[in-house]
Amino acid sequence: MTLAVAAVLAATAAAVAVTVVVQRDDGAPDGVRITDATGRLAVEVPAGWGRELRDSGWDPRALGLTAGHQPGLVVADDLSRWPDLTAAVDGVFVGVSPHGDVAAEVKALQHTGCRYSGSHTFADADWHGPVRVWSGCPDGGSVTESALSPAGGGARPQVYVQVRQRGAGDATDGILRSLRVS
Repeated sequence: MTLAVAAVLAATAAAVAVTVVVQRDDGAPDGVRITDATGRLAVEVPAGWGRELRDSGWDPRALGLTAGHQPGLVVADDLSRWPDLTAAVDGVFVGVSPHGDVAAEVKALQHTGCRYSGSHTFADADWHGPVRVWSGCPDGGSVTESALSPAGGGARPQVYVQVRQRGAGDATDGILRSLRVS
């Protein structure tokens, strides 16, 4: 798979009109708390990223998993540019998948035009899984791909998270720590 997977994922999440995000998390003034239309999925993103939201879900088939409509969202500073992987954009895609091996699909992803920068394992009280990083992408930024499973083997489904960001720094682990799925 290539960087084109981001465009496919954005297209599968694009079934509703763009909405301006106005929810703020009082505990984190520098972030915006985003919730999908089902109320089952919530994540916090840097405030500048939370300008536009598509929260109508996704089809995990876009990642190579079992087809079906599942909770998902994409939030970015400019959703009209999200599908163009050469356009500079800051944002996050989050999709829930109750079936298949999200980690295996994330490990198979390749992003031509980007430089693979390595991977690490994310782990907190709720989630654990691999995080793969590409930098020097055509948009001048980076892409991280994460496959999260519930810590302790809980009954919650797996989650796929893609973060696109420009500039220095990496917001990925903070975004992953904020993730809530019910």
